[in-house]
Amino acid sequence: MKSDIFNYFSLIRPGMDQHIVLIGDLIASKELGDKDRERYQSNLTEEVSRINQRSSSLVSPLTITLGDEFQAVYNDLSTVLADSWSILEVMHPVGVRFSIGIGEIHTPINSEQALGMDGPAFHAARDGMGKIKESGRIYNIRLGSPADQPEESLALVSLVNDSLQLLSSEVMTWKKTRLQILVMLDKGLSVKKIADEISISESAVYKNRDEGDLRLILDLKESIGKNINRIL
Repeated sequence: MKSDIFNYFSLIRPGMDQHIVLIGDLIASKELGDKDRERYQSNLTEEVSRINQRSSSLVSPLTITLGDEFQAVYNDLSTVLADSWSILEVMHPVGVRFSIGIGEIHTPINSEQALGMDGPAFHAARDGMGKIKESGRIYNIRLGSPADQPEESLALVSLVNDSLQLLSSEVMTWKKTRLQILVMLDKGLSVKKIADEISISESAVYKNRDEGDLRLILDLKESIGKNINRIL
């Protein structure tokens, strides 16, 4: 998969008032002991706060809704993926599912908390979470009101979803170190700086980068974001 994989869809006509809804859910957190569960919930709370402070792509901030679940509204899909990697890194080895819905939101946007909103984008994200639980993977993306969407949009989202399924299979096998390297590469850190930050050798950074195809994954993130943003 190269960075121009989605060029076929470059003429997709934009939708009106389309938003990206992210719903996240910790995997098997109820199986943790009380102390571990409390620690990981605290880690999630802290990471959500950091993301909310730094991200300019949030229309409605990441909001923890039920202790183990969170949601937000974005205007850029590449940022959604980058933020998901940060959350996966912080929560490792506890897994996290990410369901992404694209569509309209029929209620006013809540810029303070991602609560009290509804519409096809939220319905798609909620339905997608059920699909993730069935598949055992960690990503799903779907359109709200697909009957009203142009064929090009449906084809694009299907292709993106397939790509995310492949990415899921890779990420689920990774150790925390590879997630850390991916996150830091995405932030533009040099190999030397990454090695210093996580106390490993530069050769170990190169090995993880190459064996995990991390540069390709970063290219894919940009391509997915650029092309999905065309239908917003």
